Amino acid sequence: MFINKKAFTLSELLIALAIVGAIAALAIPSVSEDMNRKVLANQLKNISLTIQNVAGDQLVKHATHSLENTDFAKPSELLDGGNFAIADHCTVRSNCVASSYKRLTSGTLTFPEYTTRKLKNGVTIAYELSSNTSIADAEDKPYGIFYVDLNGIDKPNILGRDLFAFRISTKGRIFDGTGNNKLSDNDLIKYCKENTGYTTTCYSVIERNNWKITY
Repeated sequence: MFINKKAFTLSELLIALAIVGAIAALAIPSVSEDMNRKVLANQLKNISLTIQNVAGDQLVKHATHSLENTDFAKPSELLDGGNFAIADHCTVRSNCVASSYKRLTSGTLTFPEYTTRKLKNGVTIAYELSSNTSIADAEDKPYGIFYVDLNGIDKPNILGRDLFAFRISTKGRIFDGTGNNKLSDNDLIKYCKENTGYTTTCYSVIERNNWKITY
């Protein structure tokens, strides 16, 4: 019995490969972007936990209940006192931070002129005392503010992607955004993106969403 076995022609194979290639070309950028966001969010979580651990160690070391009595009282002592693994003291600023950073919608901002160091893991960290009296919390008031660039001078150099800011309290608690936990995620995202918004709100959205960049 004769069986007629029909095979794919060369043109059919080429068409199939072209279709697969087109689908892959569309999918790969999305997958790559998702992976980059996961890496950056995880890096943000790690540096946040590192700072909280340093704060806890300082409170124990100095036998105090307030960071006012620790290395956190002097930015240079905090960053140069063996609390972090320093790779660069950023005397040449361009080695540690970008010349400017974009916002997610429009506008730009510059990295603040705080005491700045680049860590051995590639994160650039800056710290300054900042009480921010607009945040009313008599029991645990704001004390300092951190800016972090998660990958130094490397791109994307965008607030809410690799640039973040957050405050720390006298008891070593990292504040959620502006200190107002009643703000919705949508409001926080709005403030994060807008040119006139708060730099600290980008951090808040990610922390609230189990360390995921969802915007």
